Amino acid sequence: MKFYRISTSEYIHDISGTGAQLYGGRWNDKGTALLYCSENVSLAILEILVHFDGLTVPENLELLQLELDDKHIETFSVSKFRKIRKSKDAEYQFKTAGQKWIESKKSLALKVPSIIAPQECNILINPNHPKFKLLKKKKKTKLDLDERLFK
Repeated sequence: MKFYRISTSEYIHDISGTGAQLYGGRWNDKGTALLYCSENVSLAILEILVHFDGLTVPENLELLQLELDDKHIETFSVSKFRKIRKSKDAEYQFKTAGQKWIESKKSLALKVPSIIAPQECNILINPNHPKFKLLKKKKKTKLDLDERLFK
């Protein structure tokens, strides 16, 4: 399976999950490394757009294509995702589910529905999994976003 990560050129090759470790994320606690990717370029763009102020077009963004054999990717239950998403403590439940998966080391990657567009999926990669070296960097390109996205 191919999937995508967007970052500034300074950090595009850093697939250690350090950003999520420093700040935490939807599926991980602060202090736990996790690499967030998307199954397609358009979802990767949407996932980063929600973090921008809408006034500034980010400079030097790049797109990194990664690849991993499907047998190393577990899929999070869609029905469980929907149930958690509707709950009052959804943020806590997503983090708990993610932490449990990370600590289990059951699989190298976890395919999860996107909060932004649940019909599409993000791919979570555990950089501390024993099979992490099976993750392959395939292609890096400059990401040139249309300025209309920021108006």
